Amino acid sequence: MRKVWEVVKIVIVLVIVGGGAYWGLNHVLHPAPATTTTKPTKKATSTKKVATKKTVPHKTKISLVAVGDSLTEGVGDEAEGGYVGQIKQTLTKKQHLSVTTTNAGKSGDRSDQILARVNKSKTLQAKIAAADVLTVTVGGNDLLQTLEGSITSNNTAKNDATVTKAQNTYARKLTTLFDKLQRLNPNAPIFVFSIYNPIYVNFPNVTAITKYVAQWNNQTATTLASYQHTYFMDINTVMSHGQYKTAAQLAQLKKSSTNTDLTKITSSKELGTALTAKSKDNDLISNSDNFHPNKRGYHVFTSKLYQTMLTHDAWLIKK
Repeated sequence: MRKVWEVVKIVIVLVIVGGGAYWGLNHVLHPAPATTTTKPTKKATSTKKVATKKTVPHKTKISLVAVGDSLTEGVGDEAEGGYVGQIKQTLTKKQHLSVTTTNAGKSGDRSDQILARVNKSKTLQAKIAAADVLTVTVGGNDLLQTLEGSITSNNTAKNDATVTKAQNTYARKLTTLFDKLQRLNPNAPIFVFSIYNPIYVNFPNVTAITKYVAQWNNQTATTLASYQHTYFMDINTVMSHGQYKTAAQLAQLKKSSTNTDLTKITSSKELGTALTAKSKDNDLISNSDNFHPNKRGYHVFTSKLYQTMLTHDAWLIKK
């Protein structure tokens, strides 16, 4: 993803039923004799057994296979291996699991290239088929390939048409990819990350990229909705905005930024110069390339993945 993302740089009762009403009606229909003194009766002891909650047996070890682009590969966090390395640590520590991971992420891959690698490798196919959990990062490079031909134009209508056409192609490719993954393993849940706008903090007033990223994420979520146990995880806003979290902070960020015209930037060198001139860092993005997550950024991925996995935890139940 590193290689193709360079293009963007050009661009979630207790009902207590009382017995009072019943007692009142019974007293009227069957009154106690006036001269009779009734002794308190012992409260009946129920012989009904209280059902105990069964403990659901959990697995003690799982296999997680991650396929995708550079965000799966972990570019920007080589020390921990990105979210794949971090989720292994989290599941081991918090769920006491023995976790085996396969990282099949490759920087720069589009959706069709991810599929091609799966189709080509019998070893990867076998690992996917045996996995308890599948994770995917996809889409960013498909969008960037499109932006390479449109972001350098200041013709908004033309750009919108170009992105929409490419979006339809992407939807077909994405369907082919997920058809393949579910044919190989129809039981494992698939957790899919959104993409984000890595240059938002530096160019918050360049709304086209923000719009196209949201459009692309909507397409991914829409496509995944037709598949069973496939879950879309949206990290776009958190990753794009970084440390700028409140409306006031975002407003100030936009106010202090110039309306840089990316259509005039025609090389990664020019973009690098522009980013340096901005002197603004996204605390979740690596300073080495101003695109990929750093260790803190991948923690966002890992936290989102862990929370979603616990919400949809069929993968953890021993059968």
